[in-house]
Amino acid sequence: MKLEVSENVSAVSFNNVPLNKTIMEDTLRIVAGAGINVDMISMTAPTSEIFSFGFTMSDDDMPKLVGLVKKLKEMGGVSPMINGSNRKIVIKTGEMTETIGFAARVFEILNRLDAMILMITTGVDEISVLIRDADADAVVDAFEKEFK
Repeated sequence: MKLEVSENVSAVSFNNVPLNKTIMEDTLRIVAGAGINVDMISMTAPTSEIFSFGFTMSDDDMPKLVGLVKKLKEMGGVSPMINGSNRKIVIKTGEMTETIGFAARVFEILNRLDAMILMITTGVDEISVLIRDADADAVVDAFEKEFK
């Protein structure tokens, strides 16, 4: 198992986005045009013709994003919620593809520690979670003990 931890990560979320609009695509294009590197991208399943989406970026790019907020709101009528100074923890292991219940163990640890999860993304052999900085040290310690 490999644990990767990134500090100073901001979560940017857009809620109640109309499903028939290109707001997510347009937002990501505008953000890229401002030179902001987007990392994790997450989207909810649509309900009642609306959805929510979000992404992470470096806290260092916060001034660039703040400069875009008015443009983003005018474009789709949705203002971003921004939460900075978090940590992204990536658990990467082949065990995920071979072990039933691996993700359940990860989320049991997060729940036991009362860690605030801000965003989740997954891949074939990894789980990425964005959590509050205040929770990160305990979470990393617990993951290292559980998955060694």
